[in-house]
Amino acid sequence: MEKKERAPTEHASFRISTPTLDNLRKISKEQKVSLNTYVNQIIDSHLSWDLYAPEVGWVIMLKSALKELIKNIDPETISSIARNAAETGGKEIALSMRGKHGIDEWISILKDRAKSSGFSIKEYDGQDSVRLVMYHGLGENWSVFFEIYYYTIFYDLGSDVKTEHTENSVLLEIKRKIDPKGTLGKL
Repeated sequence: MEKKERAPTEHASFRISTPTLDNLRKISKEQKVSLNTYVNQIIDSHLSWDLYAPEVGWVIMLKSALKELIKNIDPETISSIARNAAETGGKEIALSMRGKHGIDEWISILKDRAKSSGFSIKEYDGQDSVRLVMYHGLGENWSVFFEIYYYTIFYDLGSDVKTEHTENSVLLEIKRKIDPKGTLGKL
């Protein structure tokens, strides 16, 4: 297993209201992480998702209402909506949120989106591919939507992508590109 390099850090000082700091301490203790780690997670989440997501059209919605809205739509309509959304907005979303439109950027967006939506996502690195398994708990129609949406995103980026879904989860297997020298390259 490859170790991730730590990003360089710097000391900074901020004034935070006592009730806010007390809440941060309480939550970090409940999550069994240091206050420093927890504050860094909050800042990272804000900079990688919260700041840009509304700008490109992501919305926060009650999960149960979202599930009810989509459960009676036929799979063909869902597939069409997912494909159109990916084709018309995929590049714009990546450029706005990551400054680049590529496979690595979309994997990052997918992971941040899952995290911000309360979905679980697991990543399995293979020798020639990466497998992402997202559990969403929103039912079959959402699985169809996510499968078609992300398949279209990665396919349009030139990726060899395979997908599967269950009622509440989606699997994406994205093949690593092989460079002209025949060695395995980045995604």
